[in-house]
Order: sequence, then C-alpha cells, then structure tokens
Amino acid sequence: MQLPDGGPVQGLDQQKMLLEAHAVDDTGGGHPAMVFLHGFGTDQTIWRALASRLPTGSRRVFYDHMGSGASNLAQYDPDRYSNLEGYAGDLVDILEALDLRDATIVAHSVSGMISLLASLRTERVGRIIMIGASPRYLNDEGYEGGFERGDVEDLLDLMALDFQGWARTLAPRVMDQPENSALTQDLVFSFSRANPDVTRRFAQATFLSDHRRELGECRVPTLVLQASADVVVPLSAARLLADRMPNARLEMLETRGHYPHVSAPGEVAEAIERFLREPAG
Repeated sequence: MQLPDGGPVQGLDQQKMLLEAHAVDDTGGGHPAMVFLHGFGTDQTIWRALASRLPTGSRRVFYDHMGSGASNLAQYDPDRYSNLEGYAGDLVDILEALDLRDATIVAHSVSGMISLLASLRTERVGRIIMIGASPRYLNDEGYEGGFERGDVEDLLDLMALDFQGWARTLAPRVMDQPENSALTQDLVFSFSRANPDVTRRFAQATFLSDHRRELGECRVPTLVLQASADVVVPLSAARLLADRMPNARLEMLETRGHYPHVSAPGEVAEAIERFLREPAG
C-alpha cells in the first residue's frame, strides 16, 4: 500500500492509515515480536488456536492481507496485488510502521514466499517460520509442485462460476480432518465470507507464482513445518524449499492437512518454541 510522503505529522497519519487498512492487531510487549501472516482464502482469525498455545507476554502482530478479512477493500489495487511482491511490500511497510526489528514471521502457505520476498527487502526480519509453504505450486520438469496448469485453471473457473460451491468443495480436501467436521465447517465459512473477485485474484497470484530462484538469496534462519500429508504441498516441494535456503531446516508434523496450525495447534506450538530456543546464528 503506497502512501504519499509527508512531514512527521503527516507520516504518523500515514502509518495509522496503513495499520487500519490492514486491520493490524498489535498486542503485548517484549522483543522480538512475532508477526503472523495468514494464507489465501482466510484472515488473521485463523491463528486463534495456535496463538492461545504459545507463551504469553511476547509482542504479537496479526493483520489481514489486503482484500482479506477486515482489510479496507477501498485500498485494494489489482495491479499491485497481481503477484506476491505487492503483499511482500505490505509486510515491509507494516514492519517499518511499527518499528519492528529482528521480527519472527509466522507464515502459512503462500505467506511463506511473501515473507521470504520481504526478507530480501528489509533487515527487520529475524526469523521465518513457514507452515505448509511452497516455492511453486505448478508441476515443472523435474519438479513436483502438486498441480498441473489445467488443475489451477479449473479451480479459478469454479471460483468464478460458483464461489460458494468452490468453498464447500475445497475446504474438506485441504483441511483433511474428516473426523472433525467442525474444523472443516469453520474453513468453509472462512472461504465463503471472502470477497470472490479478490480471492480469485489472490488464488491466481498464489498458484501461478514461482519463487524457486529467490530461495538461495534468503539468509534468514527458517523453520519449514510440513504436515505428514498435504494435498496442496507435496513433501518433495517442502524438501526443496528447505534444501535451497541456506539457513533453513525441515520439520515434519504428525498431523494431516494444509492447516496444521488449526488441526494440531499444540504440535505446531511446540515446534515453534523449539525453533525459537535455537541460536539464531
């Protein structure tokens, strides 16, 4: 979100506008802060179960990607958000507006690459925790991304023709918790309440992205958390992600599905705490 330059007072007004536009929830204190980034089709409320299991007292920042949740749709620019760079720019702007340093970014799905791109623009990112992240979702020669281009085109067509039907169809597959229908229904509700046009554009920016080249440029200590089975991200993609990042490691989770922070928040919280106790060097 680009705002015009101004003096000190105007600058404070611009920062306030930015934070309000993304419905930023900044709570707690301490250093470093943890910044939570939701994935495509959800909003910051997706973090409730995990946040309640993390140690209290630390500073936590939650916000909605532009066009999602309680963000200000009047600020949505289709050109800016046609790729992930626009979302990465928002993260950088929010880190600067809050003057966060050495921040730990907890990022789900596509936000893993958004965080990575942001880390290449600013030194304010200290660590990254990627949950169910992928550098590329489309299959390529010698690479299993999980989707053929036709699969993505069918997904986008369904979103355009029957958005509610898309939500009801996709949620059970990606949650992959048939024994807990409440989790699936919550995800259906999250998908369904999103803006159809904006969500479809976000899906296009997500599933057609390819950030394999940037992986080697990210020197930030990174934990890649991968569920035992994920219909969105194959294990091979998660391994490539961790292998190509110079300071990353992969940790497997016992739970299934693309939303382990929802289906197994305790397991994810324990993995995060272990990672944060590790030396940052």
